[in-house]
Amino acid sequence: MQLQFLARYARTAILAMAVIFGTLLAGHGTASAMSTSPATTQRGSCDAYAAKELYNCLANKLDHVAAMSARSPETQSALQKAASQLRAATNKVQALSAISRCRSVVDGIIQRVRSAGQDGSGLVRITGVLSYAARLIQSKG
Repeated sequence: MQLQFLARYARTAILAMAVIFGTLLAGHGTASAMSTSPATTQRGSCDAYAAKELYNCLANKLDHVAAMSARSPETQSALQKAASQLRAATNKVQALSAISRCRSVVDGIIQRVRSAGQDGSGLVRITGVLSYAARLIQSKG
């Protein structure tokens, strides 16, 4: 039963990452086509924003990834908490701290999944999204 759960989780995570990376690549270098407000951006790139607007845009992306990770409550919770902390962040240090804590949780989940002999590629893609967020915060935050 646990194997079946992990297989479903892996498929969901892979699909979520495909959607996320597809939207990131499609909107690279542009603001969202859906809205001009970074608070409602779900598609497109966050690299057009800086400081608080950037944190809000990245928080929306993490919320989207969390919604796609519904089969893993621990991953979903970590992503939602990071998104909430990003929205509350007032400086680069707080924003990077939120991303770092989330990445630490996801890395722990990856280790557990791999030690169980399962494929953690969907989770690795989530760490890629978190790395993207950290790079943007470091360069524009």
